[in-house]
Amino acid sequence: MIAVADVVRQALPPGTSVVAGEAGLGREVTWATRLRPTPPAFAHLDAGELVLIPPDVLELLDERLTLAEAVRQLSGFGVSAVAFAGRSTTAARQAADELGMPLLRLPTGADFGMLERETARFIAERRRELQRRGQEVGRQLMELAIGGESLGALAHDLVGLAGRAVAIEGRDHHVLAFETPHDAGPAPDEVETLVSINEVQISGWLRSVAGTNLAEPPTAAYALNDRWLRVVAPVSGRDGLLGSLSLFVPRDGETIEDSLIASRGAAACAVTLAREQAAAGARREVELNVLDEILDGALRSEVSLLQQTRRLGHDLNEPHCALIARLDPAPGTPARAREGRWGLLDEALSRAAAKHQTRILWRMRNNSAEIVWPTPDGLDLKLLGNEIQEDLAARIASTTAHELVSVGVGRARGGLDGIRRSHQEARQALTLGRRLRGPGHLTTFDGLGVYRLIYAAES
Repeated sequence: MIAVADVVRQALPPGTSVVAGEAGLGREVTWATRLRPTPPAFAHLDAGELVLIPPDVLELLDERLTLAEAVRQLSGFGVSAVAFAGRSTTAARQAADELGMPLLRLPTGADFGMLERETARFIAERRRELQRRGQEVGRQLMELAIGGESLGALAHDLVGLAGRAVAIEGRDHHVLAFETPHDAGPAPDEVETLVSINEVQISGWLRSVAGTNLAEPPTAAYALNDRWLRVVAPVSGRDGLLGSLSLFVPRDGETIEDSLIASRGAAACAVTLAREQAAAGARREVELNVLDEILDGALRSEVSLLQQTRRLGHDLNEPHCALIARLDPAPGTPARAREGRWGLLDEALSRAAAKHQTRILWRMRNNSAEIVWPTPDGLDLKLLGNEIQEDLAARIASTTAHELVSVGVGRARGGLDGIRRSHQEARQALTLGRRLRGPGHLTTFDGLGVYRLIYAAES
């Protein structure tokens, strides 16, 4: 995309100034045309054009036609910007600002005929150059993706191509890969903070454009702070949004190539991310089957089960605790569909596990998530349960649903029998906690005290 700002910097004569409508400098320019002094003056215009208004042309067309009125009429044709020579009026500047239409004042003595030809030539040549560059970048990145390279390798090559810091996020906004050029981008410890800025607005845009163009995904730029601008593109697959790719650009330093590289990079990342998510989905199916065997007691060979979980990265002989998080609709509100709960829980638990740099096993049962969590020495189980409860509550608050999160926590135990017992303890803690205090609270098995005896007697 060739923006108005690019044409001002590289095609229009020195001394050209933006007198109003700065908000529209990012608009795409498709061509440049000079307004003719004979009617119909506007009939030949197409959307995206830069319109050049020579001196006295408006008066020749209609002595009542002012610059302000011309700006409003031209906006209706979807033109990208208006360039004129002479003085601007307050009304014209106000109209340009209201419409987000860049109003450009050209230096005195500008040759409008030559300017039209040179600007149109610049746009055509730049478009061909960008097309070649896009094909080259896209081919290079797609070769890496098809060759099985990781997201980290793609991010590394993108840094080399763009000279910008690159972040690749999953659908849950967890940063999957981050690379930054030496001394020319945000530090790795800044990235989590940066991607959280405008997160709701950016997420809404990503969902709205996901899948619109898989080969050349759209891009958008968001100001993060006084130092950085984020150029983001959706990473989409056949099933919708898979994640996003972002370039971090110094404020006022964005170029046409930033959007181009972000778009082509997102298309390549879609191949890698789809492959990785397919593998993760297959792994998830195996983990669900394993967890069903453990918690429901339908064991095959204990030895083979432990070997399989070890291959998946779980050592169940080490201490683990079971947690059960239940979602209940707030009083007077409808229950959420199962699919909605699954996505919410998957996102929250994935982020929690990533934060602790651990692997967990979990499954969905009706409106509850049953979790088996590794418990190294020193892990505070109540603090862990509170963390999961608060993260889930925050995720719910970001949606239109109104649900309360109740959590039950069992004791830390090792071995298959120990994990199954911890699961029973977590269920007991959840049941009694909801009965005693209502939904929306955390209850640990150790905190039940004498109520454990009451529960045992009732059972």
